[in-house]
Amino acid sequence: MRKKYTNIAIPEELAAEIDKVVTKSKLGYTSRAQFVIEAIRERILKTK
Repeated sequence: MRKKYTNIAIPEELAAEIDKVVTKSKLGYTSRAQFVIEAIRERILKTK
């Protein structure tokens, strides 16, 4: 079964910072979306 996705809006300045992390770090991210998904998962786990 294919995953369903939804769009969210973030400020352009934040998107630019994320892009810097994705392109310059050696953390293994290949896209902005991949970074954001992981960041959200980590935040959810911290709030439980």
